[in-house]
Amino acid sequence: MTFDASYIWPSLIAALQCLHVTLILSFVSFCVGLLLGTPVAVSRKFHATWTSYALGVLIPILKGVPLVLYVLMFNFAILKPLDALSEYYAWADGLRRMDKIYIGLVAMSVSATVMISETMRSALSSVSEGQYEACFSVGLTKWQALRRVVLPQAMVFAAPVLCNNIISLIKGSSIVFVVGIMDVLNSAKTSAQINYRFLEAYIASALVYWVICATVGRIGWFLEKRQARGVAKAGGA
Repeated sequence: MTFDASYIWPSLIAALQCLHVTLILSFVSFCVGLLLGTPVAVSRKFHATWTSYALGVLIPILKGVPLVLYVLMFNFAILKPLDALSEYYAWADGLRRMDKIYIGLVAMSVSATVMISETMRSALSSVSEGQYEACFSVGLTKWQALRRVVLPQAMVFAAPVLCNNIISLIKGSSIVFVVGIMDVLNSAKTSAQINYRFLEAYIASALVYWVICATVGRIGWFLEKRQARGVAKAGGA
């Protein structure tokens, strides 16, 4: 079967119809990862009680697990108990037909938390020790120094890398098709089953991912340039 570019457009339309699913999976998991990953990074950076040692063991293990395995494991870990409940309790039957996007969100949020915790830990290490000493010299507690001085500076260093994290999550979200979630890739692939124009469908979905990632990458570039100008001004002062 020869390549026919005219089939790209119908697949592109089908992919765009599920664009919101890809955006929800990517940006919600990023927000969850930022909210959970930042405390994890702070705990590991400052060795906060025994949790830092536990996280020091857990995070490298989780970091070595591919996203597709998170999706598959959570699919069975969440749905199997619900299936058992639906068979035993009549009221649980509705849970059996739960939208699988929630499984994708849980799996991607775990992956995002691990990834962003490493980003934030690196950003925290970029803040000089003199900043801490200056905070303590004016009577700030460790928490006040962290909240008012250290974290704002760390976010400046982390911003470009966080944009790359978002891009990784956008591209990684395509793996949720393995559990039947209708995202950009799965929608385009499903539309191709009518005429078996899968190459055209893959090209259409690739275009959608490229536009989203290019937009986020441009934002990251702008933030990086802004950070460079801020550092230059601070150095000049």
